[in-house]
Amino acid sequence: MKTILSIITTLGLLSSSHLTYATETGFAVSAFGGYSTNHDLNTTKGYKIDLEDSSHFGVSADRLVNNARYGFFYSFNETEFADNDIAKVDMEYLLFQSAIDIPISDNLSSYVGAHLGVNRVTPNFAEADDFFASGLFTGLDYNIGSGFHAFTELRWMATIVKNTSHVVCDDDPQTQDNCIWHFDGDVLNQFQFSAGLNYRF
Repeated sequence: MKTILSIITTLGLLSSSHLTYATETGFAVSAFGGYSTNHDLNTTKGYKIDLEDSSHFGVSADRLVNNARYGFFYSFNETEFADNDIAKVDMEYLLFQSAIDIPISDNLSSYVGAHLGVNRVTPNFAEADDFFASGLFTGLDYNIGSGFHAFTELRWMATIVKNTSHVVCDDDPQTQDNCIWHFDGDVLNQFQFSAGLNYRF
């Protein structure tokens, strides 16, 4: 976690340093969709929750300063338990992000960045909870022309899941109760593979 925070701070400082000598500034809005993979979670009583992989979509808005960018990212996806498709879980990420573009050719560039914020997790069988989320991302960006860019992206999303939600849970460690939605600091790792378009102005 300290490494991620350090990366975000570094990217933020690099972005700020460009403000003084900026020759190219602007804004970008993006829309994207793709495929999300979910790693297993373990509850306080050792019950393994296997969340199905699913699709996602989202939008972002960034400030551009030379080869740096910073802004906000929103993503939504709905998944379900692998062994019980009636139990569904929605996830909404709202993150602050910062990245640096690395030119490859006239129209093609790569980028690398970090993000942090909140993941709002809403099961259909319990109350919603807000969890701290962070991670890293990288991608390729192709300049189509007239301000439009196509991109592909890979994001690692790490959510610290710690809550007091109770569903079939009595908190007694001696019972056989499954305690299916009660966590104590587990980490939900999710990878998002996305493709999208952004418009720069």
